[in-house]
Amino acid sequence: MDYLERQKVLFSEEEALKLKQAVVYIGGAGGLGTHQALELQRVGVKKIYLVDYDKVEPSNLNRQVLYGMDSIGEYKVDQAKKILESFNLPTIIETKVEKISKKSKISKDVNVILDALDNFETRYILEQLAWESNVPYIHAGVNQWYGQLTTIIPGRTLSLKDIFGEVDTTKEKVSVVSPVVSIMASLQVIEAIKVITGRKDTLDNKLLLIDLKDYSVEIINLQ
Repeated sequence: MDYLERQKVLFSEEEALKLKQAVVYIGGAGGLGTHQALELQRVGVKKIYLVDYDKVEPSNLNRQVLYGMDSIGEYKVDQAKKILESFNLPTIIETKVEKISKKSKISKDVNVILDALDNFETRYILEQLAWESNVPYIHAGVNQWYGQLTTIIPGRTLSLKDIFGEVDTTKEKVSVVSPVVSIMASLQVIEAIKVITGRKDTLDNKLLLIDLKDYSVEIINLQ
């Protein structure tokens, strides 16, 4: 039984092999990160590294899809690993309870890093680790009905700080609803698939802006 049968027509044999061998690092196991992990597992990547230090809180449950009431007080990555592995799919789930810092390490087998963080202070740190490791970094952010997405390719694109400048790096509690988070996480996974398989129609040096309140979409050329 081949659980990937329905997606085979979308990829060449070479692209399918790249996906099967892909290793993805997800920084953050909240709204974006839990959606990303679920979708990457269904796409059939080889391994997911999921990194977060937070524990599940009641306010997480409206958008963080791997947790329920029984998860409250538990480490997010531990609960995520338990749920993901319960599906018995071949993707390896590696987790780490860690606050991402300048001392954090990116494994040498990682092909792409997904930003699932909630503040720019930590995003800038993780992006710097991506530059040091020469690994593509896919950023997304969500606030209310709005989402943004861009891909950073070390040595080829602007950095996040080049794009967004000096922003308030303190953690802010923004208003979010699950469908908006899900859409942006899905777009990150689509972008990751394109980066992994070597497609050219990616968002490097472009910023995608989406307002789901009026369904407006804008792509800003950053070059």
